[in-house]
Amino acid sequence: MSYFLNQRFCGILFSILILTTPAFSAEPKAKNKAALPEIVPETPDSKKIPPLEEVLTITQNYFTGWKGYQSGDFLTRNKIKPLFRQLQKAGWTVKAEKDILKRIHPETDYLSRQLSTPKGIKFMRRVSRMPGGYDRLDRLLVMPYGKRNIRDFINSPGGFTMIEYMTTTKGGKNLGKYLSQAKTGKGFNKPTRYIYTETELIQAIKQAYETETGKKKKKR
Repeated sequence: MSYFLNQRFCGILFSILILTTPAFSAEPKAKNKAALPEIVPETPDSKKIPPLEEVLTITQNYFTGWKGYQSGDFLTRNKIKPLFRQLQKAGWTVKAEKDILKRIHPETDYLSRQLSTPKGIKFMRRVSRMPGGYDRLDRLLVMPYGKRNIRDFINSPGGFTMIEYMTTTKGGKNLGKYLSQAKTGKGFNKPTRYIYTETELIQAIKQAYETETGKKKKKR
């Protein structure tokens, strides 16, 4: 691990540290103009809202049969849109649909495209097992040369170890605190507002259900 960091990524790490000074600026983040999916209006004879258990079952079953899918894989917006039609068909029109979909990366953005390549998928599967791994990628993305660094991590053998270092070691956490002092690195060690995985989506849908129905599952 230390050998890899010293030999292959010390230059990248150095550039990240240097480029967080005010003399450098982050790469401009392109505005995503991808259209959000339309919500089908409710009909006068709308069904009774199903219980939370049924909603969660529909959501979990939605991922069954996805070709090549593994739990923890990076989700993209268009793949999740049909789920809300299934929930609506079952009797619940999710008012928070647009807000939830905004928190999922569209297929057209940089991170989605990089993680969908053959090398990107292998990298993604490694990062998905790290606490806050996807969040760190999003934090790096807006920093100086962030896109280039992420591409290098994906295309270099063992590139995932840089994210592993950031998420699982004391030195990595300290590095995150340092990067948080930069304008483009604020909250580097903290979670973003994005929904990345099936587990996070289920939690968001559960929260939306409880908010919209006023029903919270009682703790046993």
